[in-house]
Amino acid sequence: MSQTKISSAVETIISVGVGYIISLMLNLYFLPLFVVDISNQILSTAIIIGLVYTVVSLIRSYCFRRFFEKRAETYNNNIVQ
Repeated sequence: MSQTKISSAVETIISVGVGYIISLMLNLYFLPLFVVDISNQILSTAIIIGLVYTVVSLIRSYCFRRFFEKRAETYNNNIVQ
């Protein structure tokens, strides 16, 4: 069974909200490590920072997708019984 529009909206809102909180934490704790390199506009630093944010986003997206899929599966199984 496919996901309802409301479930998709809830999943998206939660994922984006958590992503925003994670990015704030990364900004506070990760970016200060690269202050000098950022101010000197070093390309490798920009690539590293971009890769870190991308990997964190992929992990977050995967975890939320699996969580909501499992939740929908459990819900559908309860309806069938």
